[in-house]
Amino acid sequence: MYRIFYAEKDATIYDRFPEQNTGIDQILELTKHTSGSIVDGRYRSKTFNSRILIDFGSEIDKLKSDILQGKIPAIGNTSNSASVYLSLRSSNALDLLQTYTLQSFPISQSWNNGQGYANDNPQTTNGASWLYRDSKDIATAWNTSSVTTPSFTNWYPGAAQKMGGGTWITGSVATQSFNNEVPDLRINVTDIVKDWSLNIRPNHGFIIKRSNEDEVSSEILGSIKFFGRETHTIFVPRMEVVFDNTTFSNTSSLEISSDTYVPYFKNIKSEYRTSEISKFRIGVRPEFPSRTFSTQSFFITSNRLPTSSFYSIIDSVTNEVIIAYDTLGTRIDCDDDGSFFKLQMDSFMPERHYKIELKIERDGGDDIQTFDDFYFKVVN
Repeated sequence: MYRIFYAEKDATIYDRFPEQNTGIDQILELTKHTSGSIVDGRYRSKTFNSRILIDFGSEIDKLKSDILQGKIPAIGNTSNSASVYLSLRSSNALDLLQTYTLQSFPISQSWNNGQGYANDNPQTTNGASWLYRDSKDIATAWNTSSVTTPSFTNWYPGAAQKMGGGTWITGSVATQSFNNEVPDLRINVTDIVKDWSLNIRPNHGFIIKRSNEDEVSSEILGSIKFFGRETHTIFVPRMEVVFDNTTFSNTSSLEISSDTYVPYFKNIKSEYRTSEISKFRIGVRPEFPSRTFSTQSFFITSNRLPTSSFYSIIDSVTNEVIIAYDTLGTRIDCDDDGSFFKLQMDSFMPERHYKIELKIERDGGDDIQTFDDFYFKVVN
């Protein structure tokens, strides 16, 4: 099963603009300007980086509650636990290397989201920035003595310290490596979220950055822009919790044996509220049934899909995949009444239409068919 939780606050902090807040900008940016580069028509004699702060706030409390209630298994890396991924969709990228790695750490101190945009003139300084975790006026500096931070030589006039850029717990790192591929971030943060779920560490969100070595190197590493939580698209930063809740219990229902078949939904509705947990019941029948005489409808039989059957959820307007096929998280279950899967509707943006796509594998994967003419809408 998939559960999706959405970010509650995020911001980009810029070494180049150490007091600026960008808490309600639509874009999150991970960038590096090297010494000797030309930026905005000016020669830069110093190296500047940016980092991304992102926090799921009360969504983590909701996750903890669901674990306690047994709706989600414990977070971990075993076969019967749930894995967690931090997912950001890229909007643009420039001058990236063919291979590179990004990191995510748990932030070790609280921070204020703020109300700034990257293009504000004059700059908004009320909110988290490279130097401060609250605002320029309050001037609560990041306690960078508690972390390993690049030894930048940049000096900020009027600042209480040279360092900045957030604080994080160095012992809990999640990484994702890229090799000539789309720079969408989907990083496994299971160990970090596990500590939050067990109250081992307080939740202050994630920081996303390049490695210390990459940040201080003379190499041009380019820029990646991601959609932030204020985006007017469907690509709000999200945390995906993935687990296998299939049981295949009481499978007296018979697997469809026909070479050609047609799946259909027995109970799909046109609209679902975000408060609903829906069990989608799937029937399946031969495409060309043999002629028989019976006193009951052919459609009340309990044929089921093969156990290697999966679902995917797609935004029907943009055709973007919201939930991708996953051998654990989107496997279709079955019982005496046939095949089914469950969706918790608060995983989806309301007031949008979605399409269900089914992928059915048979004969060890030699026969794969997909079906996608099934739609629903989520409303508040």
